[in-house]
Amino acid sequence: MENGMIATNEAVNEEQLPLLEVRNLKKYFTIDTTFFGKPKKFLHAVDDVSFSVERGKTLGIVGESGCGKTTMGRTILRLHDITDGEIYFKGKKISDLSDKEFDKLRPNMQMIFQDPYASLSPRLTVGEIIGEAAREHKLVDKEHYREYVLNVMKMCGLQPHYFDRYPHEFSGGQRQRICIARALALKPELVVCDEPVSALDVSIQAQIINMLKDLQKELGLTYIFISHDLSVVKHISDQVGVMYLGSMVEFGDKAQIFKNTLHPYTKALFSAVPVPNPHVKMNRIILKGDIPSPVNPPSGCKFHTRCEECMEICKSVPPKYREVEAGHFCACHLYDTAEELAEFEALNAQNQTENERNDA
Repeated sequence: MENGMIATNEAVNEEQLPLLEVRNLKKYFTIDTTFFGKPKKFLHAVDDVSFSVERGKTLGIVGESGCGKTTMGRTILRLHDITDGEIYFKGKKISDLSDKEFDKLRPNMQMIFQDPYASLSPRLTVGEIIGEAAREHKLVDKEHYREYVLNVMKMCGLQPHYFDRYPHEFSGGQRQRICIARALALKPELVVCDEPVSALDVSIQAQIINMLKDLQKELGLTYIFISHDLSVVKHISDQVGVMYLGSMVEFGDKAQIFKNTLHPYTKALFSAVPVPNPHVKMNRIILKGDIPSPVNPPSGCKFHTRCEECMEICKSVPPKYREVEAGHFCACHLYDTAEELAEFEALNAQNQTENERNDA
């Protein structure tokens, strides 16, 4: 009886934990080495990112091209090696697992890739593409293999006679359905959707998005949905994270992000969304300059070189990623306390005095 109670409590505790929790995740790529092969220059693709995703929810990740969205998704699934940080899946730390140990968890964490043309093998039939991994992980035996794959295909809106066809015979929307079916064949709990509709026509985008939402309700899936399209993110997401130059600058519930936007970069992104009303005047915020290089990011706040609200502190001190309101996080000096700003001003004045003395 006592053991049963313990097992029950453990199950309850696991259900209460976020399905995925990321802490201070970093992924740096080496782009230059010394004569002896020691790394000396890095590209900061993902730089100190933290967030969590609840079971059955959708986290939308938005940001400009090159901000590290896709790299972050791939690093979470261990398709890239982790430079630093921690990843917890169902309360278990998976960032330190060996590749062999992580392979046992891999069916639970799948990815839908951006390009439906490049992500499907031209040499395999649809049935082989969808069922290959399920057979490899022994989720289905030979007797029930075809029936199992046909059921997955039906769930994703694919006709049974597609089973023996090849990818080149399908349109982009049909190919993306095949990609989704391939991911779902492994019965995952977490699916990373890397811009799954960006290469499709608008009408097909709506079909795929609605199908993903229906599958989420039916199978209890949890999504990380990476996209450039803010209208799509607003439609499908429960939470939204905004990335800039490898860092998470704002994170919160969808309603908080869209109704009470905090970070200047997020405000600029949202101002670019077209409003389908000719009588509404757009208050577009035009960002100055280009995105800085992730190889040599600016000191202090990475966004200060393009920010209209830039202060002196922004140029030298990285902002803290803090909870500005319940569940709403932001990394911006606009939300520093008066004490923190006064402390910086005092330190800055002291440094200026020392520099003047040295010059004298």
